[in-house]
This record gives sequence, C-alpha cells and structure tokens, in this order.
Amino acid sequence: MNKTSIEWCDYTWNPVTGCFHPCRNTYCYNTQKKTSPLNRFGARFLNDHGQFSLQKNWKERQTGECHIAKKGEIYPFGYDPTFYPHRLEEPCKVKTPSRIFVVDTGDLFGWWIPAQWIDSVMDIVYKCQYHTFMFLTKNPSRAKNYTFPDNAWVGTSVNSNQDEERAEIIKTIDAPVRFLSIEPLFGNITFSLKGIQWVIIGAMTGTKAILPKPEWIKNIVKQASILKIPVFLKNNLRTVWPDIYQCYPEPTNLACSACQQTGRQTGRQTG
Repeated sequence: MNKTSIEWCDYTWNPVTGCFHPCRNTYCYNTQKKTSPLNRFGARFLNDHGQFSLQKNWKERQTGECHIAKKGEIYPFGYDPTFYPHRLEEPCKVKTPSRIFVVDTGDLFGWWIPAQWIDSVMDIVYKCQYHTFMFLTKNPSRAKNYTFPDNAWVGTSVNSNQDEERAEIIKTIDAPVRFLSIEPLFGNITFSLKGIQWVIIGAMTGTKAILPKPEWIKNIVKQASILKIPVFLKNNLRTVWPDIYQCYPEPTNLACSACQQTGRQTGRQTG
C-alpha cells in the first residue's frame, strides 16, 4: 500500500493489478510512456532458479490470462490481471483512519476477475472498519452483486452523456456512498445526478490534454448544488474553473478538512 498524489484519497491499495479494458495501456501507470515504472524497470518475477529477474519488454510476459503473483513480484505478467495475496493485510497495518483507493491500477469488478479475489478484498474491508475504502469501476453491473459495508464507497467513471448507462447502474448499488468520477470531463453531462452521493470532476492531463469547457463544469456543479451533492474539484481544473473546492460526503469516519477550510459543509450542503 502506498501514499498517493491522488487528491481525494490518502493511500492506494493494489491487491489486484491489470485489466482487459481497452484503456489498459493508457491510464494505469501510463504504460505507453518511457517514464512509466513498467517501461523503466520491466516486469519483476521469480525465475526457475528462485531468483528475481527483470524483463524490460514486459509485454512479452503477457498471456491474456489471470495470474497469481508471488511475494516480491511486481507486474510479473505485465498488465495481465494479477492477484497479490500477500498484499491483502496491508490496510490492517495502517492504524490511522484513512481513505484508501482500492485497485487504482486495474478494475476489481472487471468481468475477468475471479470471484475469490473480490471476496478476499471484501473480507479486509469488513475487517478494517476504521478505514474508508473507495472502489472505482468501469463495470458497475458486476458490483451490483455485492453489498458494501458502511466504510465502503463505490463509484464509476463517467466522461460525458455517453456514459449515462454506467451512472444509472451505479445508482442501484447497495452502498452507503455511490459516486461518479467525472475525469477527464470530455463533454456535457445533463443526465440526472439524483441517487448519487458524491461527484469528482477533473480534467485531462498531459501535453495534448483537451480541457473541459467551463459551462460543462457549471452544469454539473449547479445540479449537484440543487441536489445537495458534495463536489470534489480537482486542482487540474484551475485553468478553466478557478473556484476549486474539495468536499466529501457523509457518512464518513474522516473529517473533511478541505470543506472546513473553505467554510463549506460536507454531505449536507455544497457551496
């Protein structure tokens, strides 16, 4: 488990990595970039002699199947879905209540993930009630099969009105907080946010980034304000939307310092 620069959480926890989504080579760890960890170091795996080896061309390690890693291995099969059972207890070692983003380098609820992997992760979520675990998936229809405890938030990725179907599915999930991660914002969002408890908005990053139009942000913020949905505006919006505020929903076992500093309230009201 690692401290993270992701603004809306404290840690990332990856007992599972990799996925089969079309974006697998562009989002997680930016695997097309020369500076990505995979391209800099390669896949780390135990060889037949029980020693660790690095293979720079990690794509040759991919088989298009799911794998289970041994302790010390890092992306041993490139970006194929991989389970790291030795990472399961990591949240238990952090004693300070924290917001933990679960599997930011994959999709825990992808259709390809064995149910046993999900069950093992959920066991820890129930065990560490003092943490807030944040799940984000592009396959919310599978997450519907699970009941989430009070310390689990479940969201889906949305970029524009074209992703309305995912947003509608996430509204039906049995979780205390259902949220939308609207990042990057690529187009207008006019569908109803009713049934959502939190909204994150962010821009595309990188030298070729396409910035969202201010009116797109305005429409989301306005609707969220009417419905009293807290909004978390990422810092990368500053060039197009200077009023950056970062609010969290309730219930939560963590204080929302950002809201306190701006005088805004949490789930009860947004500015």
